[in-house]
Amino acid sequence: MNRRPFRGFALVQAAIMMSFALLLGRCAWIALADGRAHAVHAVQQRAVDVVVSRVRGQIFDRNMRLLAGVAEMPETAGQQDEYAAPWPLKTMAVVFPALISGPDDALRRLDELIGRPGVLSGSPRAVSLSPAAYAEVTSMARYVRGIVPLSLPSRYSKLASHVVGYLAGASVADGGASSGASSGARAGVGAGVSAGAVGADGIEASYDWALGSDAREVVRLMCDAYGREILGLGARRLTVGQAAGRVKLALDWRLQARAEEALDRWAPGMAGAVVAMDPWTGEVLAMASRPAYDPDDVASYLSRSDAPLINRAVRPYYPGSVFKVVVAAAALSTGVRNPESVYTDTGSTEAGGHVFRCHAEERGGHGDITFQDAFIHSCNTSFIDAATAVGAEPILDFGRALGIGDLDVAGAVRLPGGIRTSGVLPDSRTRLGPADLANLALGQSLVTTTPLEAAVMMCAIANGGLACRPTLVLEVCGPDGRRVTRAEPQAEQSGWGLGERVLRADVAAALREMLAGVASRGTARAALGGMDVAGKTGTAQTGRVDESGAPVFNGWFVGFAPVDAPQLVVAVIVEGPESGAIAAAPVFGDTCEYIADGQRGLAR
Repeated sequence: MNRRPFRGFALVQAAIMMSFALLLGRCAWIALADGRAHAVHAVQQRAVDVVVSRVRGQIFDRNMRLLAGVAEMPETAGQQDEYAAPWPLKTMAVVFPALISGPDDALRRLDELIGRPGVLSGSPRAVSLSPAAYAEVTSMARYVRGIVPLSLPSRYSKLASHVVGYLAGASVADGGASSGASSGARAGVGAGVSAGAVGADGIEASYDWALGSDAREVVRLMCDAYGREILGLGARRLTVGQAAGRVKLALDWRLQARAEEALDRWAPGMAGAVVAMDPWTGEVLAMASRPAYDPDDVASYLSRSDAPLINRAVRPYYPGSVFKVVVAAAALSTGVRNPESVYTDTGSTEAGGHVFRCHAEERGGHGDITFQDAFIHSCNTSFIDAATAVGAEPILDFGRALGIGDLDVAGAVRLPGGIRTSGVLPDSRTRLGPADLANLALGQSLVTTTPLEAAVMMCAIANGGLACRPTLVLEVCGPDGRRVTRAEPQAEQSGWGLGERVLRADVAAALREMLAGVASRGTARAALGGMDVAGKTGTAQTGRVDESGAPVFNGWFVGFAPVDAPQLVVAVIVEGPESGAIAAAPVFGDTCEYIADGQRGLAR
């Protein structure tokens, strides 16, 4: 009879022990397995986070110099380079309205600097400031609580902006804070600071899948359960979220800087572009466009009439006399002309009821002139005669084989735009009248090409007649670090990057000699005489006139250096000069001096 109470007590005791065992097991699980997540959640319950920037993957040049992304050290950003400028900074202030306190005159001045809704209203947020305003806010922050001045490295070096691209703002509600202590707030970036999180153009857009991430840089303020600052802990800047991937480009940092500097020097305030390529690998070593823009402030450029957001390196233009390279290639290849063929230029010629004039018309034309000299001195009538003898079909076939109007060229660099970034050539079966054929011979009316395509065309001549497809992206790594794209440069003799033969070797050699004559004694002699370079000038009509009623031209120069062992092909276009020799040729010369300075070896 006495065993029943004892048995009942034992059962209760066992139940209690099991409960304690389960409780201890659960505590162990929380501490060991879920401890990190709960610790983060606990911190979030007593912290106010204001996002000040989105953290995306980095974009590098071929030598792993940073073009876009957060630079960890000045050397990483290229600040020690002779062509480098200090890495740009963004200045801002983080405002915690509920915590703002200080002298009334200081708060009134902060309202003026910060703007609506004022420092005492709204949610915690980050606001962009000018450098002058940032200096003033920094001074006031010593005696005003609740405001944190902040200077962050820009994502962008401002070099190769049209290649790198820019970001579109994320859809984030105004407010900019996330906090367990502040009800109603949501994660984001406040008014005045771009929440750019999605690639909108350039490599940022093409490889958004690799560069995008949920990582963000925040300013965190520790608070109590009532949202009041915990004194002594202060505000901290930290990065939260998963890191992104990276993209490595074929661009050479120093050559890119030199090309942009040459455009600014010889064509200040003008629109234009430069493309530089390795003729043996097809790698795009520089791609510059003007006017430039600031990727951190794209909105202020949208309404400008000079369209600074357009990448003119992949924009179609009439090639003008640059297309005479194609006509010469067709004439020499078909045997219709040889370098010593003679034509008598009287200064003008008639085709299809239209009169076409040579620039030497005022002095009665060039007289008897060889085909080689007609190319060197850009004699229009001689090339109209040659085009008539060759016929439209071979010219169009050679133009397309050399890369003009080839959609594969535009697609190879993997920039957004598609068909809009390709030139145009009529179909080879198109029947052209005499006047149309004459315009084709002069690179007008029927044909357009991009500076990139012009560089591809010149690569085939520089390397001895082999097709060359451009490569802009060398490597892409996804967010998981896995390499998904790789293009390793190889030795020149291996022919990496080269395609099928599009010109006979003897034709390519004859063209190289003719192109060298343009620089040494032809239309570019004044700008390039004495340099070991070769190329062709071009002056293309646009059909537009300036304010005075004078016609507006586009100036070209496309060539390579050095002449006997080409290492660099450069295509230049400048909108507005009277001829390609005036502005485009000097830009070409400055860019090619990169080789003379002994820098080219660093790009390999």
